[in-house]
Amino acid sequence: MTKLKSKKMTKSTFAIIIMAIVMVAMLAFGGAYAYFTATASTDSKTFTTGYVKLSNGTALADITVTNVMPKQELVAANALKLTVDTSETAGNYIAVKFTFKVVKDDETKTEITDPTELAKFGLSADSICAVDGTNGWKKTDVAGVYIFGSDANTAVAQTGEVIINTTAFVFDASDNWTQGQDHSDNGLMNATVTITLDARSIQSTNVTGATAVTELKAMFNPTTAD
Repeated sequence: MTKLKSKKMTKSTFAIIIMAIVMVAMLAFGGAYAYFTATASTDSKTFTTGYVKLSNGTALADITVTNVMPKQELVAANALKLTVDTSETAGNYIAVKFTFKVVKDDETKTEITDPTELAKFGLSADSICAVDGTNGWKKTDVAGVYIFGSDANTAVAQTGEVIINTTAFVFDASDNWTQGQDHSDNGLMNATVTITLDARSIQSTNVTGATAVTELKAMFNPTTAD
């Protein structure tokens, strides 16, 4: 019994010694596995993006007149301007939108914003942004919206000023007051008229004239852009 036990202990001791040697070897050579590896140098590139900037003038904001009468000039020719600032050498496409609001002087202080109704009183965006085929502006199918540089034959707006109205804007409404009435027939006498000019711009790089028209119209009114 003693010899048998001694032999078993000797084998166990031998196995432990072998394991210890293996563990020492693992520690000495960095673990159970070794690899050949490679590292590439970092490759990077920094670039800067371009920009599209647009600012509106103050010609409309500067109108402080009251007691406006028909045929009175409100904005002089070439007074309405946009300032374009872009990193694109070719320039940007730009668009403007004119809207009118009239609050009549009648019993209910009726508010009119419909372009068709306003045109009856001589209040139309066409009377401001006179599109004569030579000033670079083109009328769209969205009421009051005009685009500059909307086809391949028209240069887009480059950095600098772009004139909107080549002709003077004149208040050109007609109305009548009859004795005994509390207000004039059309409610335009003593009425309040608001004119608003909005402007948008889009890059020309990788944008066709047709795409520019669609996108610019959508910026003003997504439901009517096609």
